[in-house]
Amino acid sequence: MEQFKLGESVTVTNGPFKDIYGVIVFYDKRQEKYLIRFSGQQQLYYSVDEIILWSEK
Repeated sequence: MEQFKLGESVTVTNGPFKDIYGVIVFYDKRQEKYLIRFSGQQQLYYSVDEIILWSEK
């Protein structure tokens, strides 16, 4: 179930991009994970429990 919207500003709570600004660009329904783009070429999939809205940081 999708909890975030495409284009929302977020950050992640763990890993190499922790506390870095990112944007949700895709939701994979099969894996139930969001693809977050951190820069032009850096993007990774994260589950909903690893993501927070940038405004809540």
